[in-house]
Amino acid sequence: MILYLSSNQHTNLLDFTGLYDDDTVTIKKMVGSFILKQFIISDMRNFSHCSELVLDRPAFGDSDKEFAEAIEEFLTMYNARITVIYEGLKQSEPLHSALLKIGVGNIVAGVEIGLMQEEIRECLSETGMTRYQAKERAKPKGGKEHYRFDCENIRIAVLSSQARMGATTVAVGLSVWLNSVGGKVGYVESNQSGCLALIAQAYEMEQNGEGFLLDGVEYINREPVKQRNFIVYDIGRYCTAEDMRIAERADVILLCCGIKPYEMPYTVRLLRQFESEHAFVICPFVDDSLKEDYSYALQSDYHKVLFMDYQPDMMAPDANQKNYKGIIKKYIGEVNAALHI
Repeated sequence: MILYLSSNQHTNLLDFTGLYDDDTVTIKKMVGSFILKQFIISDMRNFSHCSELVLDRPAFGDSDKEFAEAIEEFLTMYNARITVIYEGLKQSEPLHSALLKIGVGNIVAGVEIGLMQEEIRECLSETGMTRYQAKERAKPKGGKEHYRFDCENIRIAVLSSQARMGATTVAVGLSVWLNSVGGKVGYVESNQSGCLALIAQAYEMEQNGEGFLLDGVEYINREPVKQRNFIVYDIGRYCTAEDMRIAERADVILLCCGIKPYEMPYTVRLLRQFESEHAFVICPFVDDSLKEDYSYALQSDYHKVLFMDYQPDMMAPDANQKNYKGIIKKYIGEVNAALHI
């Protein structure tokens, strides 16, 4: 995915590429005025899965020195390839030299629209722009692996023993994580909570028919039309005949359960409903000293217990990526450790 931070004057500059409608590469466009360092600190985590970052220089209030420093800081944390658009930037100017020094060789400096489009096309190609000698950079530590998924429409049902057990956080977090490591994902709100509309508003999701779209993940409250690698059903509290049908068809079942004394009767009831079904028992906020005891109490031949770490932002699921990988591990076709997001 390409994240394009644009000024008002260059809003449509990437439209000629046709990538907005491509199923494999999409462009997320954000238009306005930015401070790059502030954006990297406060907002970039929501787009950490992007493989390309295109920066329209007029969109940023940073000085040239601050702009280059912010890019260098970004490159220590992420491995997205950067393209800088700066009409008329000469090779003799300090910013041009600074960009090459920090490893950015994709520089669009033309002043005629035809030339700019030619340079943009070169920058977004597989090899990138090769006319400049940019410094080689080491890959940042801690990048996500990128997987190949050969599976199609794997159904993941997320249920909970009670309301407010974190089913929506798990369902959305898993969807976002799957998307960030290379999966095509659809999230389905299979409950009557109405949370999806509130989540869409909070994260400024794009309206997409009757549902919403954010960073490649489709958020809907009906069966998805397009083929996906995974469909994540946020069922929540298990109570209706339709819930039963969805759970019965599911390839993966996640049971979000509380472990406090007053929550345990509801947890036991849900586990009994699925006692002969293979499922992951998801337990949030468990003290390390208690995990072994609860794992022993809740685990069975059919149930594997996973303890979730605190995840305050459902759109930033890295805290639980190890658990998410464990849940879908058998569907990973290939791990490409050389690709980072």
